[in-house]
Amino acid sequence: MIGRFEGKVALVAGGAHAAKGDLMGFGGVAAWEILKGGGKVVIGDLDDAAGEKSAQQMRDDGFQAHYVHLDVTDESQWAGAVSKATSEFGSLNILIDLAGTIDRGSIEGVEVDSWKLTMDVTNMGMFLGVRAVAPPMREAGGGSIVLISSMAAKLASDYAAGYATSRAGMTHFARAAAVQLGADNIRVNTVLPGWTVTPFTQSVLEDAAGTEWRNRRVPLGRWATAAEIANGILFLASDDASYVTGSELLMDGGTTAWWGPGPD
Repeated sequence: MIGRFEGKVALVAGGAHAAKGDLMGFGGVAAWEILKGGGKVVIGDLDDAAGEKSAQQMRDDGFQAHYVHLDVTDESQWAGAVSKATSEFGSLNILIDLAGTIDRGSIEGVEVDSWKLTMDVTNMGMFLGVRAVAPPMREAGGGSIVLISSMAAKLASDYAAGYATSRAGMTHFARAAAVQLGADNIRVNTVLPGWTVTPFTQSVLEDAAGTEWRNRRVPLGRWATAAEIANGILFLASDDASYVTGSELLMDGGTTAWWGPGPD
């Protein structure tokens, strides 16, 4: 949609996988669409090779984009990413925070360090990110923060309690941030994707039996594409969602709406 992001500057945390020809994550897809809509983008990630490749492709196509190394658990690196956006492009209007990790262990089986890493990347990361972007967004007259949670925030299972707990924490933090930043016209929302084909899920997709079970578990009968989830992110990031804050956009193909398929 040409002009949808005209004059907007977006920081996409965890969006390194945006290179054409590679499997993109929904952050990468969203970054390209923001650029096509007239915006400017700073990508922050730990994967420097992928991030630099993506940003260079964007510049080669005539767009304004930069990459910065960003460990979301490091407050100084958030400050650096925000500084890059404001110094290069003059403002910051959008934060899309996709940074995450996954812990597949049970409560008794998970290592404490793994649990802490999951909480730090997801919850400490979003806290530091929102703190870092609030001042420049306030100065710009408002902004949109989109935190990428998961349908796991709505479900319990026999594994990944740390992941699910951290993602549920994101949704309530977004509500708190929406209340506290609303007077500054800063909107804060979460997107809760279901199973989606991205670089993050490649190891899961390699399990053919597990993938088939998940397909049957989804009422729509398939995994989402990265572009489908990106559409929801872009809606919340844009002025189309100017009266939406403190909300959860559940994009799971109906998975959490039912008990699942019965016996054959």
